[in-house]
Amino acid sequence: RDFILYCRLRVLYLIKSVRKQIEYNECIRIRKEIQEDVEIGKILTRIEKYQAAVDFNRRNYEKVLLNISEYPELKRLGHGVVYAYAQSLYKAFRASLRKSDAGNDPPHHYLEEAE
Repeated sequence: RDFILYCRLRVLYLIKSVRKQIEYNECIRIRKEIQEDVEIGKILTRIEKYQAAVDFNRRNYEKVLLNISEYPELKRLGHGVVYAYAQSLYKAFRASLRKSDAGNDPPHHYLEEAE
């Protein structure tokens, strides 16, 4: 299962690389990047690379916030971006709870950030 997810991740990165060489309308390019980034964030969460998923989803969320005023049609994508970001924060917190049984304190900042 993880191998398939890693392959999917590589394909998405390849698509992103190729897209940089193709001229698109700016709004369409940003929309496609955001959709792919949501998918990449989900894959990172599924393969339990939680910190990478949180960082990636945070960057994607910030990208939406930066571009939404110029391209209001991106607002529809905002819900999925926020959901993916919150989900990665929650899963990272849950994983840290499992590890906290060994005496480590779970990072509660994940929950504060999710709020």
